[in-house]
Amino acid sequence: MSKTSEILFEYLRDVLYDPSKATLDVDELDDDFVMLGKGLMYFAHCFSQYNDLATALSKGDLSVSLPPPENELSAPLKSLHASLRHLTWQSQQVAKGDYKQRVDFMGDFSDAFNKMIEQLSERQRRLENEIEIGHNKTIALEQSNELLSNITQNIPQQIIVVDRKTHDILFMNESARSEAVRDKGYMGKLLALVARHSEPHGWLNHEIHFPSTNGHDERYLSVCSYFLEWKKANAEAFVITDISVEKSQIKELENYAYRDTMTLLHNRFSGMITLNKWMDSKRQFSLIFVDLDRLKHINDIYGHNEGDHYIITVSKNLKAFSSDCVACRIGGDEFMVLAPKIGYDEAYSRMEEINQWLKNDSALKGQAYVYSLSFGIVYVDKDNNLSSSDVLSLADARMYELKRIRRMTRTSP
Repeated sequence: MSKTSEILFEYLRDVLYDPSKATLDVDELDDDFVMLGKGLMYFAHCFSQYNDLATALSKGDLSVSLPPPENELSAPLKSLHASLRHLTWQSQQVAKGDYKQRVDFMGDFSDAFNKMIEQLSERQRRLENEIEIGHNKTIALEQSNELLSNITQNIPQQIIVVDRKTHDILFMNESARSEAVRDKGYMGKLLALVARHSEPHGWLNHEIHFPSTNGHDERYLSVCSYFLEWKKANAEAFVITDISVEKSQIKELENYAYRDTMTLLHNRFSGMITLNKWMDSKRQFSLIFVDLDRLKHINDIYGHNEGDHYIITVSKNLKAFSSDCVACRIGGDEFMVLAPKIGYDEAYSRMEEINQWLKNDSALKGQAYVYSLSFGIVYVDKDNNLSSSDVLSLADARMYELKRIRRMTRTSP
């Protein structure tokens, strides 16, 4: 009896912890336990199929072959697989701009997903509206009325008339004179614009960019010009409007579309653009896929304010990974760091340092939990042949493997 128990116990242990070694010879069992042994072997077969499916789902592989219908053990996972495939399709539709998609079969996740879609739809509408308003303002500023009715010393626009043959200044209003005195390179840029504009008749609409130099702010000027005869000279008159404020507002809106509002890190969209750009240019870098450990536990037990503080603290530390890294928040508790010219070992060491900083964070004093990260690293060199999605999936898989190893270490006797 004790030998049979030992054989069955060792078999079950191998099935759970080392399936490659799991073998059972029913002839070694007592007669009363042969049927049980065969049942356990069938259970092990079903469990293996279950485990393969669970592993594939944990890696996001929805193309995995499903266990046969008689494997009842895998029925819940097969149902989850079907739900995830449908959810993937819905997410793809959302990515194409279909904000009518809704999920009603996944409990609290459905509420969160549907709320996210509503927020994306509203944000898209607001951004499009605000950007359209900004562009309309710029276009309106670039338009001018009949030049001769506007040449006066009192209007805020700069008005300059230039001889097209000699490039001599024939007329400047007070606003233009003040600008020429303030910025010595101003007239040079304007005259260079005159030289490029060689059409004999018609309006010129152009934009001049003045980078920030000598303590002056960066500026953008909208320039409209018209050919005319000025005191018998073939001349070109310029009406110049400062559109720096409007440009700044548009840039701010565009930055908002590329940033995560909570952490101010790059969002998933911006991060994937950078990743694809680096891979297309054969840049060498490390991609680190990062997952916050036990965020849901902290949210559920200590509240979302504590969870948000956890996310923001991690974001600040990841941003400091290196001076030229690109840190992105690609999901609720998932982050990606792109670190140029940093190899695998150095990236791993830096992540371990960040983990140590997080565990010693002053905000944790007196708390019953700690901050920690699980991460997976992939070094991409100039000979890389993987796609960006493949590299990201590989880093994700390595992150889950590290998480699994740490969990097993914590539960080992």
